[in-house]
This record gives sequence, structure tokens and C-alpha cells, in this order.
Amino acid sequence: MTKTSVQFEMGNYEWVSERESVGFLGMTDLGEVPFLITSDALCEMLNPELDGIDSETALETFMEFEADIHRIARREFVKRLGGEPPILITSADLE
Repeated sequence: MTKTSVQFEMGNYEWVSERESVGFLGMTDLGEVPFLITSDALCEMLNPELDGIDSETALETFMEFEADIHRIARREFVKRLGGEPPILITSADLE
């Protein structure tokens, strides 16, 4: 089986208040790559009709959708290779 370009460890995330995002790390052959997913993107995953979510709900939502978020992050990592970290995932990246 081919190794993916970036790998994630489940349960390794934290709230980043200054960015209103959940931060998590990916590992590559060259080292760690920081990722952020915005609270707006997490809100969109939880319920697109909500106006927003607080940090506690954002963390709970990240935990609920973590496997999907890691899949999206892998896709965005490949699309943005060479981009400046952290790799920011927004609502626009969810499709």
C-alpha cells in the first residue's frame, strides 16, 4: 500500500483562539505541517443553517468529523504543496 503524503494522528488537535480555528498537525517525510480549520467550516459541517459556533462546540464538531477533516486536509495539502503553513481549511474547501 502506498503511503499518503501527509498523515494524521487521531485526537491530536486544539483550539487556536487568535485564529478562531481548530489546529492540528500532519506528519510528512520532511516533518510536521500545521493545519487550521475555521470555526465557520466546522459550523458548515455540523449544520449549514447555524450562524456560528463557540469554541467548545467547534472542538466537539472536530472530534465528530475528524476522519473527514483529515481527508479534506490531505486533499488541500496536495493542492497547496509549497504553500505557506499553516494550511487553512475554510468552508470553501469542504466540497
